[in-house]
Amino acid sequence: MPFNALHSKISNAQQREIKRGAIDSLLPEDKTDFTQGDDFINIVCASKRMLSKDDIIKEYNIDLSEWEIERYRVKTSEGYRKDRSVEWKVSDGRVINGDVHDTGKMLVVPLYHIEVRLVKKKKIVEARQAIEAMKADALSFAPVYPKIAYPKLDKGHLYEIDMPDIHFGRLTWDEESGENYDIKIAKKAIETTVMKLLALIQKQSVSKILLPLGNDFFNVDNKFNTTTGGTPQQEDTRWKKTFTLGRQICTWIIDTCSQVAPVDVIIVPGNHDEQRSFCLGDSLECWFHNNPNVTIDNAAMNRKYYLFGKNLIGFAHGYDEKLDRLPMMMAMDKPDLWAKAKFREWHTGDKHNKKDFVYKTDEGSGVVVRILRALAAQDAWTFNHGYNSLRAGESFLWHPENGLVAQYTATPDK
Repeated sequence: MPFNALHSKISNAQQREIKRGAIDSLLPEDKTDFTQGDDFINIVCASKRMLSKDDIIKEYNIDLSEWEIERYRVKTSEGYRKDRSVEWKVSDGRVINGDVHDTGKMLVVPLYHIEVRLVKKKKIVEARQAIEAMKADALSFAPVYPKIAYPKLDKGHLYEIDMPDIHFGRLTWDEESGENYDIKIAKKAIETTVMKLLALIQKQSVSKILLPLGNDFFNVDNKFNTTTGGTPQQEDTRWKKTFTLGRQICTWIIDTCSQVAPVDVIIVPGNHDEQRSFCLGDSLECWFHNNPNVTIDNAAMNRKYYLFGKNLIGFAHGYDEKLDRLPMMMAMDKPDLWAKAKFREWHTGDKHNKKDFVYKTDEGSGVVVRILRALAAQDAWTFNHGYNSLRAGESFLWHPENGLVAQYTATPDK
């Protein structure tokens, strides 16, 4: 049978392997030098198989989501092989033997020497390490909380505790802004304010505690110490430490409140900490997933709503939203909850000063929009612009049928 006919019975892949084998047998052996450190990989090779950086990445199974190419260089040199041709004899698709025709001449063959240097994508790796550390921390704790036997109340109240604009991590100097503030001072302010607000309702019948968190709980949103929008801030310490301590404080707040009544947590992103607020909510969900006394609402939407009896409360930071549009937003966002409610309010932060507004609707029912006080000390910017209001946390006592029946204010200990 002619060679071409026999050759046609061999698959394309077999043909490539046959031709490669005929040539490779006459070329020098592969030589590869692979060196890896903590933050680099260096590969130098002279190979017949690896002829590009893609071949090397595939050969060594390099994860490009973790590594990036810093340098890539290709050098060529010349090798030699004999001028030969081969005819293979095939039976039933299998090579039996073959004939080699040698002209006696030498052919020049190009050889490729490839050097690839990769470095770790530090930002991505650091973020992953931080996430893994948080997961490991949560998993190492993640206790199975016992279900608390709370008193049964027919008409128990909802107790809402608000401490927006804590700006945990902010660093201020009293000579510059009139008041010192750092993470230790912030921690004490949070703890004393929570205990004061809880002490105010010792004689009240509370069946549920509503705890909005976020709302610029953190002062910065990233390792570069800027807000979500990129505005630089004066920060007290390293971003990983700030997040870890902030999450621990939030855990303490929730645990403390849950000794009084079941706790519903709502995560409200701020303009300083939009991403960190979401990460905080996710961490708290993991932390309390075995706790029957706590629920976490970390839905992605910035505006959140809570219905208790005939009370509908909306939460937004107040940075992106125009306050005079909030009543209509509530009606449009949640028409089903709007229809069930008789008392409707919005609670916002951001402005660091107390304001209440009442808007009238066509039906004659009022929607109250409240700007709540901030717990953080003023920084140089707020001092220089003349913004100075009472530092405080606020709380609201809601009756399921009669609406808001009491308001409380607590200032932090210095």
